[in-house]
Formats: sequence, structure tokens, C-alpha cells
Amino acid sequence: MRVLYLTAVIATLCSFASASSPILPRQQDPCTATAANASVELGNWLECQVNKFFPYPANGAWDVAYEAVFSKTLLASFNQSRFDFDGFKTLYKSFNASIGASFKEFDHGFLTTVSVPNSCGDKGGFVYATGWEGGTTLLGTDLWFTDAVFVVVEDVGGERQIAEFRESSNIPFSGNLPATQDWTCALP
Repeated sequence: MRVLYLTAVIATLCSFASASSPILPRQQDPCTATAANASVELGNWLECQVNKFFPYPANGAWDVAYEAVFSKTLLASFNQSRFDFDGFKTLYKSFNASIGASFKEFDHGFLTTVSVPNSCGDKGGFVYATGWEGGTTLLGTDLWFTDAVFVVVEDVGGERQIAEFRESSNIPFSGNLPATQDWTCALP
């Protein structure tokens, strides 16, 4: 009887933890979600844009989405490497090829998003996000990884653009990384 009771308690606790855990992926479409305030709106915007350009699985014209959302003066990093607009786009092309050659099913999603809008009231701000990615490999093994990003969003003529994108992930990469690029330091 005690074992049965203990099993019921554990099942109840696990279901509560699962239902309220901040580490479960969000299920709402950020592109159509209603925003309660400027922080939520900025976070939803970033998630929507990432879902458009993250190039796999077959997001269609991801390169068009990439060109629309990133500033041409982009500063981007992936782990220890650094890129400009064109270099980061080349990196994502190689990610697409690597994922396509390694996975038969692949997906990604967001776990948390912390957004801080600019205090001046424009559409810019800062976003910190964590997420997951992975799926079933061609060998039939399920592999899952985590990802984090810090993003600076600028208001350019009333439209949002990503000016900085600093990404870190523990997903293995089987392709060739484009050559890292030096960033010049320039203060306004």
C-alpha cells in the first residue's frame, strides 16, 4: 500500500513539476502571440525572427529572412568565433548542410527569453534567450543540445534589426567553420 501511495505522490509531483517547469519548451507561436508589454513584444519578435532564419528543417527562404532581420553592420559570434554579416550567413549555410547530413529529424525551440526594451521607447533593446535543438540522427539516435544567445536589437527607421548576435551552443559541428573575423573597435 505504501509503495502504491508513494508511486501516486511521485507521479503527481512529477506532473506538477513538468507542468510548471521553466525548462519546458514554449508552445505558443511567437509570431502571432499577444504581448502584454514591450518586454514580451520584443522577446516574441526575436523568437519569430530566429524561427524564420534558423535554416533547418526546411524553413524555405531562410536567407531572405536573414537578410531582412540582420543589420549589414552586424557583429556576431558563435562560441569563440566572430563574424560580420556575410561571415555569419556563411556559418548558417554550413550549419544547414551539417544538420542535413547528420539528422533525419531536427527541431529547435525556446526555453526562456528575457527582453529589456530601450528606455527611450523606441523598438530596440536587449534580449537574452535560451533554447534547445536536436532530434533523431541518421543512425537512429536521439541527440539533444542547448543553446543561448545575447542579442542587441536596434530601431532603424521604425523597424527592428539585429545589430549584435552572440550565440553559444554545445551542439557538435561536423562541417568547416568559416574563418573567424576580427572586429574593429569604433565608438560613436
